[in-house]
Amino acid sequence: MRMNRKILTLSAAALALTIGGWFSYQEFFTSGLEKLPDKVCDESIKRETVIRVLPDTRSAEDGADTNGTGDGFMFSCHIYTAGDSILSGEAQIQDSSQKTWENYYKSYGGKSKGASEQTSSRGIYAISRGDFASVYVPCVPSGSKADDASQAYSLISEVRVIGESRSAGHDLHQALTDFAYELTRRAYALGRCEDGQSFPAELPRFKEK
Repeated sequence: MRMNRKILTLSAAALALTIGGWFSYQEFFTSGLEKLPDKVCDESIKRETVIRVLPDTRSAEDGADTNGTGDGFMFSCHIYTAGDSILSGEAQIQDSSQKTWENYYKSYGGKSKGASEQTSSRGIYAISRGDFASVYVPCVPSGSKADDASQAYSLISEVRVIGESRSAGHDLHQALTDFAYELTRRAYALGRCEDGQSFPAELPRFKEK
């Protein structure tokens, strides 16, 4: 009987060590994304959006940069992880119509990227294929006139994940588009667009196929 109790005690201790080791492993090697700020990249993008794209990692860091003014404006964001996965994007003011933008991103990356998913609201358009997404919104930069553009002044964001991602297909397209949309909203304010565009809380969800 004493021997059985000793065995049970040792088994319980081993189990406790195993569980404790597992949680320590989880905390040290996989919780890097949870340690990011609530909003990354100059408080433009929710941490939860980043977590939906990137896989678990030991550590992660974010950064943002703003360059240029007027029709030379660009706002960029990146999140690097210890596992070599990268989530990055830029939003910049360009001279492009919505149709030109759409045609470009529908074929961007070639046939290997598969079919695109698209959505729009209040004159804001989004498209995602493969491992990237883009958002288009009209934007006349400060100090310019709409007629100065050969097509149309716009703010166009492009984001992509490099390396492994947490999801794929429809779920990845949705997460990347949300990332691009949040980036675009922040860039619209920083770029001082004069259109007075209103932004919904989020774009309509892609329809599952």
